[in-house]
Amino acid sequence: MYNLEKLLDIPFVDNGRDFNGVDCYGLLMLYYKEILGIDVPDTKITAYQPNRTMAMYLDYVSRNWNEIKTPKKHCGVALSLNQNHPKLVTHFAVAIDEKRAIHTVKGKNTHIIDMDSPMFKPFIKGFYEWHN
Repeated sequence: MYNLEKLLDIPFVDNGRDFNGVDCYGLLMLYYKEILGIDVPDTKITAYQPNRTMAMYLDYVSRNWNEIKTPKKHCGVALSLNQNHPKLVTHFAVAIDEKRAIHTVKGKNTHIIDMDSPMFKPFIKGFYEWHN
């Protein structure tokens, strides 16, 4: 069931939720569906709504995700990419192991990044494990 390659190089599309295009949360949803067989509900957040993103996600996290201290395979990774609001979670990725994550950002297709990278690590706000 674990076929990560089919999730690589998907174009970034704001509010995208399938193989034709995904945003960061759409990638998380697609990963969980395709890799783990889990339907993670949509939160209707977009890359252009950072304030709404945090308010909606905080409620969502409290019901469907458990925060964990260190990354592990398949956990969600919450990040803050908005320099004007450095504490605000505005981006999501999925850990593919303890060191790497798959993600996408506007202008870049889905790809794997080292979580220790200076382009990624400083922006990590937490790691979350799905529970139903």
